[in-house]
Amino acid sequence: MPVFVIGGTGFIGFRLVRRLVARGETVTCMDSNLEAHSFVDLGASVSCIRGDVARFEDMLGAMTAAKADRVVNLAYLIGSNHPPHLALRINILGTDNCFEAARRLGVKHTVYAGSFAPTASSPIMETAM
Repeated sequence: MPVFVIGGTGFIGFRLVRRLVARGETVTCMDSNLEAHSFVDLGASVSCIRGDVARFEDMLGAMTAAKADRVVNLAYLIGSNHPPHLALRINILGTDNCFEAARRLGVKHTVYAGSFAPTASSPIMETAM
């Protein structure tokens, strides 16, 4: 069963794609930076598409082409050092585009990952200190 991984050449995505292929899965990965990691050694088990999660047309087109019944969204920015507009586009609009495309295409399973990157000034860290 095909898997569509958004952010597939990122830190987690690169590792996930390799594990999925090791399990016998076929993976289509979409990322804005396809040069970050290569899957050439995995042959036809992995195909990569350049796309922007904040553009619904990119998301819907890539997800349609992948014909996947499972989607993993790993496209997000961690931390507070990113420009707010960019973080909003990727973290919020990108996630919404992922869910909407999956809904329209009848994808059976959609998974997304997020992370809390605490800093010394975050309320949780102040409480823990």
